[in-house]
Amino acid sequence: MKAKVKVATEALSRLPRQHRIALLTTSCLMAAVILWQPAGVHVDHSSVSGRKDILLPLDDIEVLSEQNSEPLGAVIDPQDPEFQVEKDELEQQLDEVVETAHSHNVASGDNLGSIFNQYALPIADMYKMIGVNKAIERLGVGQSLTWTLNDDGQVSEFAIKRNAKETDRYTLVGKQYRFQTIEEKGEIKPVFLTGRISGSFYNSALAAGLSPNQIQTLVQAMQWRFDLGRESQKGDRFAVTVDREFIDGTAVNRGDIRSLYYLSGNREVFVMRHSDGQFYDVEGHSLNRALRRFPLAKRYRISSSFNPNRKHPVTGRISPHNGTDFATPVGTPVLASGDGVVVKAQKHPLAGNFVVIKHGREYMTRYLHLHRILVKVGDKVTMGQRIALSGNTGRSTGPHLHYELIKKNRPVNAMKVPLPQAAPVPSAERKQFLQQARQERDKLKEVVPG
Repeated sequence: MKAKVKVATEALSRLPRQHRIALLTTSCLMAAVILWQPAGVHVDHSSVSGRKDILLPLDDIEVLSEQNSEPLGAVIDPQDPEFQVEKDELEQQLDEVVETAHSHNVASGDNLGSIFNQYALPIADMYKMIGVNKAIERLGVGQSLTWTLNDDGQVSEFAIKRNAKETDRYTLVGKQYRFQTIEEKGEIKPVFLTGRISGSFYNSALAAGLSPNQIQTLVQAMQWRFDLGRESQKGDRFAVTVDREFIDGTAVNRGDIRSLYYLSGNREVFVMRHSDGQFYDVEGHSLNRALRRFPLAKRYRISSSFNPNRKHPVTGRISPHNGTDFATPVGTPVLASGDGVVVKAQKHPLAGNFVVIKHGREYMTRYLHLHRILVKVGDKVTMGQRIALSGNTGRSTGPHLHYELIKKNRPVNAMKVPLPQAAPVPSAERKQFLQQARQERDKLKEVVPG
């Protein structure tokens, strides 16, 4: 036997180097094929001394033929009652009478398609509007976009404010869009509207002459400084400046909110809109509370991105992914994206352990498939606070964190959509703003009801 091995070794050594490598590779592959055996297949090793038959159970093996290869959770119905957050009286009143208006200021690198994707707007609606007038694709940095959605989730109206005088508007009529350019030809004048709280803020503001859309603007602007729904009390007084357009002395629109002065007992609140469209207080401080883009202490690989038009990898059906999945190991600390109140902290058969945090009146965040929840309903949390440990609970193909950002009750792309920032008025514009703000506040203090 030793002689045969010696002969074989000498013969192998005489072969060219590339032949020896090829022969060795082939031998390794053959050995791997011989040793490999599919799970659950019984192989008779009874003839081999010392071997014992092993049967692998098939019952607990999860079939992944209809799932993505990346860690991924089940598609959760956003209308699932367990995910719904109870609305207070003011939110219910606004929902009943006004279509929620959404807005976006065009930034560098934006295009129409990326904006529709950020806010999960129907791509079919975009192409219909392009078909009516291709000018919709020509967006300039700083231009303001606003849109409203109907009950079916369609874009019912889409407007592009090109400049101070011109606005392009696309309006859904039946199944098609109608385009028009609206040009302001009149004179913009300030109008003062005043009132006193006798019941709810909403009804008192309507009585003062504000429209539902204007009320919604104020509610969102004030959400972090003074909650006009929960903190307003009978006897509170307010004054509002509205910029309206007049032609031949007649107002032709309801106008835009410029400022608000609100007096509640000894507490006074003043806010004014700056040229960037944001509201600030009399000292130029932002009214916003910032939100962070990532709910984790460090960047983890994104295993599945936000995609409202995602197709199922096998069936080909549209299966929206309304959040961002991070491939986090079980036990990774999950952090609150911003200051807020915990409104859900429970278990769901598909989402597993999950937490929902409400940030003011405009934003909510959802955290799914958690290993452990560290907060309870009603807890006030701050940005960066640990709220949970990531896991693999519910219907999930692997350890990960599913994170959602909800803006005005609709999922948006948390990785790309502009987030509220708490920066003050830019220093170059601060002096002029402070002077105008103090003058505006003094005017409103003069007209507020005594």
